[in-house]
Amino acid sequence: MLGSESMKSTFSIFASFLFLLHLTSGISGCASRDVRIGGTPETFQHQTVPLVGAFKADRYNFGNGLRLIVVENHSSPTFAYQTWFRVGSRDERKGRTGLAHLFEHMMFKGTKNHKEGEFDRILEEAGVEGENAFTSRDYTTYVQELPKDKLELIAKLESDRMINLIVDDKAFKTETEVVQNERRFRNENSPDGLMYQELFEVAFTRHPYHWPIIGYQEDLNRMTSEDARQFYRSYYSPNHATIVVTGDVDAEEVARTVQKYYGGIPAQPSPIRDIPAEPAQKVKRAKLMKLNIQVEKLLLGCHTPEVTHEDIPALSVLQAILSGGKSSRLHRALVETGISSSVESDDMDNKDPTLFIIGTNLQSGKRASQAEEVIRKELNRISREPIPELELERAKNKLNFGFYESMDGNSSRAYFIGHYEAVANNFEIGLAIHKRVQAVTALEAQSVARRYLGPENCSAIIGVKRNSK
Repeated sequence: MLGSESMKSTFSIFASFLFLLHLTSGISGCASRDVRIGGTPETFQHQTVPLVGAFKADRYNFGNGLRLIVVENHSSPTFAYQTWFRVGSRDERKGRTGLAHLFEHMMFKGTKNHKEGEFDRILEEAGVEGENAFTSRDYTTYVQELPKDKLELIAKLESDRMINLIVDDKAFKTETEVVQNERRFRNENSPDGLMYQELFEVAFTRHPYHWPIIGYQEDLNRMTSEDARQFYRSYYSPNHATIVVTGDVDAEEVARTVQKYYGGIPAQPSPIRDIPAEPAQKVKRAKLMKLNIQVEKLLLGCHTPEVTHEDIPALSVLQAILSGGKSSRLHRALVETGISSSVESDDMDNKDPTLFIIGTNLQSGKRASQAEEVIRKELNRISREPIPELELERAKNKLNFGFYESMDGNSSRAYFIGHYEAVANNFEIGLAIHKRVQAVTALEAQSVARRYLGPENCSAIIGVKRNSK
């Protein structure tokens, strides 16, 4: 159950404020108001904001810091229930890497009220679909989709493991072994996993994005159940969580149910986070890796800003121009010419400055250095030559389609909301980025290519066959 997102230079606080003010202009909602539940003295703030089309989102902020966002959709008798904890591998410290992902596994162990295995069994009997969990650099998430009459059940179960999880030596040892095996499968025995890990290690010298989400083997070996208990006390509290519920529900009923089961869970002090900023990269970095592969591989990573930066919409458009489908520039330059069998890019949207990644698998007999030369030529060309309007509109249309596709189902809609709540502290930022994408000009896309994709700002990882010279 390991996820990584996948699916940046810092600017001044004043500029950040101006950009966010610009982004959120035009997004209206009713003023916050205090609401009483069932005549009790407990209150919470409620705000309704438009989402997309006829959908609206009801946002509730509870007294213990818990956030709840509800989107009603009565097209089918089901709902998605997702719990997003704003903690990921960026919140770990050196020597204790992998703890966020390891704790994701621990959450499926027993609680004071339910023995190990009962959580899954009860949900399966209730008709759960898509039960899963994933950890990223910025958050850890637990997801389910259930029949409409199971709201109280899932709220009771999830609130129980937020406060009553048993974190003992036996459970910790079992899950550590599971994670160690997962690491061997995903990283140590996977050429792609090894290259991806190496890219971030080369590109980041100080920031915790340096280490892999799954952690290092030596750290997994040295950690104890006390480390996990401390992590649980620090981060698995209502003031670090957002619950997103989308589907055939009544928003006020969801709020009452969440208050019933989570309202008595106390907030916990937020740990002091001393996350160092990554120094600007000024020269190209590169590493050659000899791997158990038959064809060469290439990964490029160029430093780009955090998700709330004003350049993010233009970077999204640039990504679509470069590798958004068979008509994209890199597909035509690498795949159609027979140099590569595939090429893709990812403009990662993280809480902190991150990487714009380009990856390609070469055809037999072709060299990664040749592919890198072609990619660099295309990046230089897009930096110098005007981008045709037709190409620009095609990229925007692709991004527009992807956005509306993400709003099409309960689980994907909840994911969009939860993701931006976690990385941008407000899902409306995600909506505003989508809106701004449609206004990106060819000059803006060209400008971010020059600003971020120059060789001095990038790192290259080349994978070659192990016995090659």
